[in-house]
Amino acid sequence: MDMQEIIHELTGCGTIISGIFLLPDGRMCSEWYVPVKAFQYPPFCRKLAYEIVKHFWDMDVQVVIASRVGALPFATEIARQLEARLLWRSSADEVFYQNLSIHSGDRAIIVDDILMDDIAPYTSIGREILRQDARLIGIASLIDLTTKKTPLNVRQISVLKREVNVIDAENPIIVQHRT
Repeated sequence: MDMQEIIHELTGCGTIISGIFLLPDGRMCSEWYVPVKAFQYPPFCRKLAYEIVKHFWDMDVQVVIASRVGALPFATEIARQLEARLLWRSSADEVFYQNLSIHSGDRAIIVDDILMDDIAPYTSIGREILRQDARLIGIASLIDLTTKKTPLNVRQISVLKREVNVIDAENPIIVQHRT
């Protein structure tokens, strides 16, 4: 898929929304994203996942880790295409859903729906990967809103790179924290 087609499809299914939005950090922006809208259509999710998978084909990925529940459909499709195991978090308190674990020597990628500058959601996963003597080789997302490369020093791949357009406005829609 080319970038214009991706943007058109994401806008059409309600993933990219225009308006006035108040972010949790107090800034206001003119565009917001709801990735689960794209993930509810398996054929479209498959195409989006392929945009990530083609960057990891030659990396021998053994484990795909969904960093939060909202990323689970996307991570599942990426894992299916890479023929890798899938791990996910059940809450912010647990590293992985009970009875799921990473193994020594595993090569892993973390998948999120939206990648932001705050890497706090990935630190416990990264620590567990290191503790098990596995290797984190990348972070993938549908939408990348970062302003800098993550300090995790791994491959950072996204389907769509966007910048937050900060604006001054009245009566914004309040954006909730992601879970």
